[in-house]
Amino acid sequence: MTTFAKINKDDLLFVVSNMRKNDRSEVFATRWSDSDEDLANDIINGGEFGWISGQGDTPIAAFGAIPIWNGVWSVWMVATDRWPEVALETSKFIKRVMVPTLEQIGAHRAECRSWSEHHDAHRWLEMLGAKKESQIKNFGRNGEEFYVYCWTQPVTKPYSA
Repeated sequence: MTTFAKINKDDLLFVVSNMRKNDRSEVFATRWSDSDEDLANDIINGGEFGWISGQGDTPIAAFGAIPIWNGVWSVWMVATDRWPEVALETSKFIKRVMVPTLEQIGAHRAECRSWSEHHDAHRWLEMLGAKKESQIKNFGRNGEEFYVYCWTQPVTKPYSA
């Protein structure tokens, strides 16, 4: 049975330290270092809009969103090689909980950047309703190509200063 918990440093660090090969290649292509600890800290410092999915006490995937600015969020997900064990229930959770919550708080754009070679991620993002919006050449620190996937909706909570 898939379990869900609010994001926490210990479980996140476990997932990050045991990421699938393509997740590791994708994530660290856009970071200053290959430090698992630094990545986990940056995610935690990005806010509490995240979850851990797992089997029993074993964390398998970490996912969430970090606000970029008013109404725009950066979504993310990393998983261990045990991802297939929680993939279906995690996808349902994202559709039933995460997406509606983002909509309720006024998100009009959720986006993510995905390494061009991470084909499993592209299929999964499209299954979740994301549209491939653009291609970014030489985006990674070693010139890796990335795609921008996004979900958009009309602005429902306009910003006013």
